[in-house]
Parts: sequence; C-alpha cells; structure tokens
Amino acid sequence: MSSSLFAKGISFVFFLAFGSLYIQLPGIIGDDGVAPARLLYLNVPETLDDFLLGIPSIIRYRANLQLSEYHAAEFLVVVGLVLAFLSTVVSSFCNSLTMLLQWILYVSVVMVCPGLTEWKCTSLLIESGFLCFLYLFTIRKSSASNSVIALWLVKWLLFRESFSTGFAALSNSKLIWYDLADMDNFFSSRISPAPAAWYLANLPKSILHALIILIITMKIFVPFLYMIPICEVKYFAFFVSFIYHASFVVVNNDGICSILLMVLSLALLPQSKRKSKRRSAFRRLVSIVLTLAIISVMVYVVWEFFGLVNGFEDAKITVPRNLLISYGKTAITYIIPTACVLFVLSVIIALGKALSANGFTKKIIDLSGVIIVTLLGTGLFIGSLPPFAGITDSGSVIRLPRFAHELSETLKPFHLSNDYRFFNRKDRDVTIKASGQRTTLVLVGAPEERGPWKEIAFHHIPSLIDKAPSFIPGHLPILDYEVAISGDKTFENSPILATLVYRLLTGQKEVLPLVADIDFPARIKYIQITKYDYKMTGNRLIEQWWERLSKNIYLPPTDASNERLTQLMNKLGVIGKRRPRPVDPNAISTALDKLRALVGQPTNLNGFYVVLVVVMVINKLFF
Repeated sequence: MSSSLFAKGISFVFFLAFGSLYIQLPGIIGDDGVAPARLLYLNVPETLDDFLLGIPSIIRYRANLQLSEYHAAEFLVVVGLVLAFLSTVVSSFCNSLTMLLQWILYVSVVMVCPGLTEWKCTSLLIESGFLCFLYLFTIRKSSASNSVIALWLVKWLLFRESFSTGFAALSNSKLIWYDLADMDNFFSSRISPAPAAWYLANLPKSILHALIILIITMKIFVPFLYMIPICEVKYFAFFVSFIYHASFVVVNNDGICSILLMVLSLALLPQSKRKSKRRSAFRRLVSIVLTLAIISVMVYVVWEFFGLVNGFEDAKITVPRNLLISYGKTAITYIIPTACVLFVLSVIIALGKALSANGFTKKIIDLSGVIIVTLLGTGLFIGSLPPFAGITDSGSVIRLPRFAHELSETLKPFHLSNDYRFFNRKDRDVTIKASGQRTTLVLVGAPEERGPWKEIAFHHIPSLIDKAPSFIPGHLPILDYEVAISGDKTFENSPILATLVYRLLTGQKEVLPLVADIDFPARIKYIQITKYDYKMTGNRLIEQWWERLSKNIYLPPTDASNERLTQLMNKLGVIGKRRPRPVDPNAISTALDKLRALVGQPTNLNGFYVVLVVVMVINKLFF
C-alpha cells in the first residue's frame, strides 16, 4: 500500500467533513443559529487544566485574532478546508504536520457544535486522523519504521468498529438485527436512505435475507481476518471490506462514515516486500492453501450460525440470544489479550526496522521516532480497551488495570477513546428500531393558528410522501438528523429542535437555508410537530415513495410568544440575556463574510466535489 494513498484518503475525508460543516455553520452555531457558539463558555484558559477540563478548543484563543466565537470557528473551518484540499491534491503537501493541523482544527470546531460530537462518524474521523498523523510521523524522511505500529492501530480500530457494532446490535433486544425476518425493513428504516435503498428494500425476501446475512457476517466474522498476517488473507479482507463499505456509500447517507471506513480498509493491504523468487513461490503456495482453509472455516461457521441448510428465505440465527451474549463475552476475554500480544509484536517489528537502518546516526534517529510513536500508540491502545471490554452493557467482561480506565477517561473528551457500538451515542437505537420503520418528526407551519397548514420539509430527511430520497455522500446534515432522532425525547430535552422552532417563527435568515423552501404568503406564525412512522412503498408505478402513519402530536400549535417555548429559550440563553458587545470587524472577519456571500449555504457538497475533481485533473495533466 502506498503511504500517500492512505494519508491522502484521510485528508479527502477531512475535506468532506470541513465542507459539510462550512455549508451549515451559520444556521448551526451562528449568533442567531440553533446552537449559538456565543452561549458556550469559551473564555481564554488560564491554565492547561482549565483548557483540558473545559472545552478543549483553540477557539478559546480567538482574542488573539480579534474574532467572535462564530467567526473564529468559521476561520478554522476555512483553514482546515484549504489544508485538506491541498493535502488531497498535492502529495508533497500531505505530511505529518498538515495532518496534525487538520486534526486540531477539526477537533476545535467539533467541540463547539452541539449534537455533532454524538455521532460515530465524528469520533471515528478524530481517532483516524490522529492515527494517520502517527503513520506519517517520522524524524528521518526516508524512514518507515513507525508506520508498522500506526497501521496495526488502524486495523485494531477497524476491528473494534465492526465487532462492537455487530455484537451490540445482535445482543440488544430493542433492535431488530437478531430476527432476520424483521430485518426485511433494514434498508427502508435508515435515517436518511439513498435512492438505491428503495430498490434493495423491494427485492425478494430470499435476496434480502442473503444481504442481511452478508452484513452481519461483515460485522461479526470478517473482522477476525484483519489481524491474520497472511498476504492472501489480507487481500481478501481488504477486498470484501472495501466493497462492503462502498456499497453503503451508495445505499445509506451516513455522512463520512462509510467513505472513511473505505479509506481505513487500505490499511489491510500487505506492505510490499522483496523476496527471492523461489521462496516467494513456495510461500505463496502455502499462503493460498492457508487462506482457502481459513475462508472455508469461516463459511462453515456462517452456514451453521444462520442455518442456511434450509435456504436464505428460511434462514435464522440458530444460537439463542443469551447464549450468543455469553459467546461474545468469552470472545472478548480472548480478543483483548491477543490484541495486546499483537501490539507488542508490532512494536518489536518497528524496533527491528529502526535498528536495521544503515549507519549509527540513522539507527538512533529511527529509534527515537519509534519510541515516540510507541508511547503515543500505547496510550491510544490502552485507552481503547475499557470501551471495547464494556460493549455487552453489563460492565467490563475482563478485569483491566485501573490506569487503563483512568487513561480512557482522560482521552474521551478528545474522542480518542470511543465506544463504537451505536451510530449515535445518546440515541442508541435510533437507526434500526424494533418497529423496523423510519420515525421522523414532521413540522408544519401556518400564518394563523387555524391554518392553513403546510409542511416544512427538510432537504435530506424525506418527510413528504412524494419526495425521493436524496444522495449526499460525505455530507452530514446536522439539523435534519437532529429532527429525525428527537421523536423519542421530550421537546424540553431537544434543545436544537426547540431552538429551530423559535428561529423559524422569528424568521432568522441564517436558519432558513437549512430547511427546504417555505412557500408561504406571509411569515410563519405557528408551528406544529407530528411524529410519523415511514415505510417505503412497494410500487414505483405510483408517485409516492413513502407510506406514513401518524403516531402522535409531538408539539401542539405554538407561536413565538408561547410561554412553554419562551421559558425554554430563556433557559437555553437564546433570549433574555444581554448580548456582549460585537467584536469590531477586521481583515479576517471581513474576508470571511465576503466568502460567505459568494458561496452562500449550499444544500450539498456537489460543488466541492466538482472543484476537487477539476483541480486534480489539471494537476495530473499539466504538473
């Protein structure tokens, strides 16, 4: 695997993440957005402890640039966007320094965006970005000793993400993964399904069951291949993982998650080595035989696990749920010690590579680099163990030393010690519920309390029954997702949704671009919210894409002066507090405002993709 390919892939994902943030920023954390950054405690930290225990964001040092909270965040996003763009296009620009800067900028902005930190894709990118920094870090330019440790940690990250998600979904009685019959609605119940999901949802039951079995196999069984040091196994694991995640890019709008996992899959590829032809031929034959044996064993286990002797349509998980949980706990007690041994082996290999460098000076330099990466990597590895050991929801299944838990708690604020069981950490069962249907809150507005009412549609979460699913690879529409997952929470416990209602009622121009065009003769005076269950139609000959069933009134008709709403806005600080004196404009804030006026607030990343592709083609042809 080319080191530049993996690093440029991570930079590309950062480019998408910064782009997604930029087009939403005014309506999210702007002074009149749904979660204003000015309401956060972002004073200049007096000590290191103050910085670490508060909000760990360099936005707190904005006074040095004489910028407001919002303009500081926007400035960091623009700088991060430019760095990620250059790192993706220009190979020489993609190095450990630019990767570290992208990581710092992204973490700093994410910390002031409420709601964004709860999504798996955010934590996954933060951890991946830091691992990529370790992968690129080197004191001597031509040295590659450190990469062994970083690549192993990337594989460990891939393993934890897949196994944690799969095991948690199968063992959780609130989710539908265990019963394959209920999983027939897997594709239609996504938060934001892509158009391809409709066609998959209407496939014959036998094919649907085959796809579901493939998904569970990729989550539970295939990850064990990631750690096997056989060349052909590595190629097989890479191929199936890459294709699997690529298919989810097409089927499901999950932000950067699937694209990032595609990039991380590159770490599964074997590193190129020079061997003698005779030895290579013999070892290749042995590797092929072992690979076929390993794959055959896995296929047999999957066959028995799902009872495929009766065919795909009648397939079901043959292991009782309580026994499955017991097996999972037992597996974890073996996985963690094995991972510790493999990590130590990767360190030994890295040390061996460093000591094999020509010349004493090169040995010392490479050894110093390996020691630095080992210390940082050891901290990340140990910090990852407590969340992984606790994926059964019954506490840690293996006794870990106290310092491992302390280190994990220290790393959590920086999203370097993560629990990857659920797509959203707070709303754990939000993606696939027992009903097997997509639940969404639907907002309607009217100029008067008696109506007429008209639906306030969002760009990417389908609520209108005749609206086709959108395709937005790499984009995470924060507001759309927050509305989609707020149905199981009270209005008072959904601050972003509540503030959105208030901003729409007061007609804030920063927020309006985040929802679809509102065609009303007068400004909205009342908003009502209803909770609906959605299911994809089974016939494309009709104009409707969805069938929906009203569940309950989530919020009765409410205007901007409603006591319940105003009390909540006072509590959140949106109203009732005296605003600080505005920061005087300077060259940076003026340039940011002009750029915003030029770009606006697009609804997707299509323009970013076009610019990136055009520049890459020009760079390839003429430079």
